[in-house]
Amino acid sequence: MEHTQDIHFYLKKYWGYDSYRPLQQTIIESVLNNQDTLALLPTGGGKSLCFQIPGLVIGGTCLVISPLIALMNDQVQNLKSKGISAIAITSAMNHKEIDIALNNAAYGHVQFLYVSPERIEQETFREKLSYLPIGLIAVDEAHCISQWGYDFRPSYLNIAELREYFPSINMIAVTASAIKEVVEDIQLKLKFKNQQVFRQSFERKNIRYVVQFEENKYDRLLKIIHNVGGSGIVYVRNRKKTEEISHWLVQNQITSSFYHAGINSADRAQKQQLWIKNTSQVMVATNAFGMGIDKPDVRFVVHLDLPESLEAYFQEAGRAGRDGKPAYSVILCHQNDLNLLQEIFEKNTPSIEEIKQSYQAIFNYYQIPVESGEGLSVNFDIDEVTRNYNLKPITLFNAIKCLEKEGYFSFLDSGYELSKVMVIMRKDDLYNFQIKFSKYEPLIKALLRSYGGLYEQYVYVKEKDLAFRAKISEHECRIQLDNLNKQGVIAFIPQSSLPKLVFLQNRINLKFEQIKLVNYPVLKEKALNRIKSVKKYITEKHICRSRLLLSYFNETDFEDCHFCDVCVEKYKRNLNTDEGLIENIKIELTYQALTLQELISKFQTINTSRLNELINQLIDNGILTIDSTKTIQLKK
Repeated sequence: MEHTQDIHFYLKKYWGYDSYRPLQQTIIESVLNNQDTLALLPTGGGKSLCFQIPGLVIGGTCLVISPLIALMNDQVQNLKSKGISAIAITSAMNHKEIDIALNNAAYGHVQFLYVSPERIEQETFREKLSYLPIGLIAVDEAHCISQWGYDFRPSYLNIAELREYFPSINMIAVTASAIKEVVEDIQLKLKFKNQQVFRQSFERKNIRYVVQFEENKYDRLLKIIHNVGGSGIVYVRNRKKTEEISHWLVQNQITSSFYHAGINSADRAQKQQLWIKNTSQVMVATNAFGMGIDKPDVRFVVHLDLPESLEAYFQEAGRAGRDGKPAYSVILCHQNDLNLLQEIFEKNTPSIEEIKQSYQAIFNYYQIPVESGEGLSVNFDIDEVTRNYNLKPITLFNAIKCLEKEGYFSFLDSGYELSKVMVIMRKDDLYNFQIKFSKYEPLIKALLRSYGGLYEQYVYVKEKDLAFRAKISEHECRIQLDNLNKQGVIAFIPQSSLPKLVFLQNRINLKFEQIKLVNYPVLKEKALNRIKSVKKYITEKHICRSRLLLSYFNETDFEDCHFCDVCVEKYKRNLNTDEGLIENIKIELTYQALTLQELISKFQTINTSRLNELINQLIDNGILTIDSTKTIQLKK
């Protein structure tokens, strides 16, 4: 193939690798052969590389559509750190920021342009895109396009309209989890010209899936951390719990940190780096953590709360053992958790009347009249809205999620964002301004010396650092930034820890028009089915956990994994037979060689003479080998 040399050159130059992971090169070659391509790779399979390498080879700008601000920002920063130009446009940005980003792309200065799907819905935005040198369109988290998927987003349905603007440009869609119906839906909704589906098996042979019913989850968590060792992730459902458990682990001499979307971006990055470098052993997190992080040596992932879908669980569990060495994915639960899962489902599906009340409350709070509001983006304080309109926060939140799936809002729980500044006054005028208003000179000089690119685009700034360099208080720094913004010297967007709510449609008059809940019944049914699948996985006592997961993703031609709690229990019952004991010996040696004494210690209830006899028998039959140090391993 003519591009073979290029794809290996870029892989080595920017990523430092000599070869690709399984299927990556085949997928990349399909894209470079101008084929619409769907890549299904499990978590850690290297999905982003499958569009980033072709994007570099093809040239121009690779347009990447992605649903998560955090994921976009992570990938943009990662590309920039390699010397590759990349920017992200999200629904949290104002019109000026977007215009600047698009202008940079139009001049050919951007190799990767990340866009939220909500932007694609706007015809004016699509027209602006049509002037860019787009060479490839990539759709990340492609399962979001399907109602059958666990994270359906209606805004994804408009992506196919890009084909009218770029008829000769092919698409690559990537996802880590998709059942059969979703795979078909992705190709249909994106109007694939050909069916090119590459699917790596979701089987993870080195992950040992375990479900344990426990009354005292914290004590069991400690035992897991001590027994397994190494780096790990603990997933819980809410932010407060991440902090409580992390502090509790620290009190028990475990180095730990916590992570959720409400922490400011600088602190999140610092916590993430400490964990990646193994300075912190355990990260306690909500599901906001893990996207785009490729840490190979995670030895355990523990869920203290039940996941709400097997798709989400499989992605989170798949963050363990990316180096191919044995790792554990453990769910700790008790009967109350199963009942709670049903309650969560009911809370996540508010009544139609509650949805209407929430719709009215939001528009009333922001004083948006009928037939107005489309395109407006606001900081959304859920506590303030619920307080004013006597709603429960959980009801309002889930009503918004329902309305989001109907295309009324886009809710961006992006967490804490730093302040952003851009200098809009010309350099000569800025010099004269500093002479005339000397009060602002220290701050302006600190800005220009501390941050590059201020004249070309918005730049994130840390007010605390800026205040220190300008030798003023942080409070005074904010006042001066605001004043400079009002006087047209800079464009200043203050920091915010609040999520964003974007109005995708004008307000309708509910006296004369009904909210259209077209997707509501279908999505409710699918959500209930996903809850049932989680319950089945948790309560199953006879079918191998790995086989259960694989069958959910339509893979059925696999044997038992031998390592999950179901398999281990099954083989424990067979220790009284030679066949059962031999099978257990082979299981223990599948991923690691053991000395004779280490192997014997694994079977303390078995007569040593009987065990020695069987080991010798397996060596004589060429199934095992033993070296001069009496280390035993399975013959390869």
